[in-house]
Amino acid sequence: MGKKKHLELRYVLIIVLVIIIMLIALFSYVIKSDKKLTGFESFIKDVVVVVQKVFYMPFRSIGTIIDDYNRLSDVLEENKILKSNIDRIASIEAENAELRKEIEDLKSELDIDVVLSDYDYLNATVISRNTNLWYNVLTIDKGSHNGIEEGMVVINSTGLIGKITNVGTFSSDVKLITTNDTNNKISVTITSGDNHLTGLINGYDNETGYLEVEGISNTDTVSIGDLVYTSGLGGVFPSGILIGTVENITTDVYDLAKIINVSPATNFDDINYVTILKRTDQNASD
Repeated sequence: MGKKKHLELRYVLIIVLVIIIMLIALFSYVIKSDKKLTGFESFIKDVVVVVQKVFYMPFRSIGTIIDDYNRLSDVLEENKILKSNIDRIASIEAENAELRKEIEDLKSELDIDVVLSDYDYLNATVISRNTNLWYNVLTIDKGSHNGIEEGMVVINSTGLIGKITNVGTFSSDVKLITTNDTNNKISVTITSGDNHLTGLINGYDNETGYLEVEGISNTDTVSIGDLVYTSGLGGVFPSGILIGTVENITTDVYDLAKIINVSPATNFDDINYVTILKRTDQNASD
């Protein structure tokens, strides 16, 4: 008996399916036809439309729900990324604020006027160099037209080069730290472990190629290979520019004062490109 009912239900479904197919086929014919619809054809068309709505609506609704869900998932993921980025920006700004405070505190504690973060950078090319003044001066292709002013600091990718002198409209001279000008003293810091010793570059030996640092009485803590930087004292050179490394320690001609010989980080026989440091507050005033 159960098997018979199952067969009857199966036949009913087949008949319903056949009727639906016939209605759809008839509907397609009616749609394609340009003739005026009869009342029966109009009725069939309406029935098929209703049937389509009944059968298609659930699937269409499910598709819409799935699309909406996918879009919502994408939006939620984007919101997470944006929130993470916003949180990161806030963290970076907080770190920057703390670093700026530490820099200002150090500048105040060490009596330093400016540091490298106070500068913008302007690149220049070396256009001439007098062989008679090879270690004294060189000329670059930037001048007052580019905002260059006398006294600006000049570096390259390896360390300190010198400072600007004799500014022209489209060119300027750079007095090198290797000049034999005895008035060209530069305050430096020698970093030896946890010790930071301050002295002065007091000259350059053309024969040895060493910068001579004086004014450090206790040289016992200085070791070969210690790094030498600008100290920032004196207000000309900002602190933290690499000058070179300690090569050896000798005494002056009177055998009284200690002289620390420093091997420059820059090869002063081969300088083609340099960078001028321009104070950011100068930019604001320009």
